[in-house]
Amino acid sequence: MMNGNEENKSKYKIEFLGEKFSKDLNSYKVIILGRFGVGKTTIINRLMNKKTEGEYAPTLSLDTKNIQIKVNDKIIQIQIWDCCGNDEFALNTPNLFKNASIAILVYAINDKEKSFKELKNWHNMLKQHSYESIIFLIGNKSDLENEREVTLEDVEIFYKNEYDDIKISFETSALNGSNIDKLLENIAITIYENDADNGLKKTITISKEDLTKKKGKKKKFC
Repeated sequence: MMNGNEENKSKYKIEFLGEKFSKDLNSYKVIILGRFGVGKTTIINRLMNKKTEGEYAPTLSLDTKNIQIKVNDKIIQIQIWDCCGNDEFALNTPNLFKNASIAILVYAINDKEKSFKELKNWHNMLKQHSYESIIFLIGNKSDLENEREVTLEDVEIFYKNEYDDIKISFETSALNGSNIDKLLENIAITIYENDADNGLKKTITISKEDLTKKKGKKKKFC
């Protein structure tokens, strides 16, 4: 699996500054996509350095979190978007993908038939609406090794033979915190490196109300 910035990690001093927002800083958008139940919200809570106790209720539409990370002497401000794991909702919410600097595709290693196979749909939607986003692939629930359905070979075939635009791929466990620090570091370093080259777009502030409006349709539980 691709380990992202492992070789360059020693060049950076990374400090998590917590849930903060400043109007004086560029804010970079990170969206987390995947089927409901793969652990997206739990991953985000781990990234926010919050305890995870039991399972979280499914995200009904959209939730956002603002965090700051210091990389060397620069503060990186990130807005994380947690999307309902329903592809119909995503299709009817095109602004979800707009100006996403990083898109994280998440599947559960114990669910090949649904969460892993649905990655193709999420990838296609992403490329249709935000083709410039840097893509991470995360296999969550690595603590369920005895229930594994998605092999490392399956993942390698996916990103090498089908979707070679995926920059980083590895596994995490939101339950026990395995590799969550690694994910946060890769997000921060990727933004830091690309920001230096003006290779990432700023987040455009859009209200949640505007994003979740769907004319003639009611919100669905997902």
